[in-house]
Amino acid sequence: MMKYHTVLAVLIVIALVIVVGSGFDAREDVFLGSFRESGNGEAVTVEVGVASSMGYVRSASEKQEGDGLYVKFYSAFGGHNGTLGARDSFELSTPADCREIYFYCENGHEDGYNLVLRREDASSDWERVEP
Repeated sequence: MMKYHTVLAVLIVIALVIVVGSGFDAREDVFLGSFRESGNGEAVTVEVGVASSMGYVRSASEKQEGDGLYVKFYSAFGGHNGTLGARDSFELSTPADCREIYFYCENGHEDGYNLVLRREDASSDWERVEP
């Protein structure tokens, strides 16, 4: 009986690690679907998708360095194809000195990020950068 409880406890712990732990994995296959600017220009809302057939995006982290905003996306909870907390729309803060937005990608440059949006100098409008 004791052996049964131990095996059951180990299986539950493994299942929890898989379900919860996957939500902390950075997604390297996120692409920009569409985007829209806020009225005051201080934010851009991006709609994203994943290139692989499995998985969803849960959250994004942003860091600004110089005139670039670097965005890393994270998997949803629930295992490899989990949908707990999944969403595809994210609002990114874009202060006036932010000129470029980069996404973390598996085929990114040496720092792992690819340029996806650039602010046009003349109009201050955002435009998609094709790979």
